[in-house]
Amino acid sequence: MLNRHEKLAIFKLSLVVAGVLLFLLIWQTMGITKAYAGFAVFGFLGLGHLIFLRKKSPTEVIEDERDTLIKLKSYSGGYYSAMAYFILTSMAVYFSLPEGGVISVDLFPVFVWVGWAVSVLASSIIILVQYRKGANCGIC
Repeated sequence: MLNRHEKLAIFKLSLVVAGVLLFLLIWQTMGITKAYAGFAVFGFLGLGHLIFLRKKSPTEVIEDERDTLIKLKSYSGGYYSAMAYFILTSMAVYFSLPEGGVISVDLFPVFVWVGWAVSVLASSIIILVQYRKGANCGIC
């Protein structure tokens, strides 16, 4: 049985995958400037907290120390993944373009959105792995 944090992580994963797929589909048909509308799906991420992290009774505990520790690990892992993505893409652009590493202004928002999606994907995957690892090994 999945707990509420695992359900929220799966919800985030599905929204990020849907947003990226929508972006790619719109990009193929209408161009890159209109394709940014596909990233509007990411706005529904805020609803996940309202759906999955609400109290059903006033005495219910939403998260304990283990949940907080897993959340902190996932945020740091997502941050490190996004920073690695930004450094790798910056270096790839710098070394691949002979004009001094200048990219088109139209492509820069794509790098930012994809970096944010990498952060959410990494943190959601870390949450799912940590809960499964903790459930299988007792108290670790």
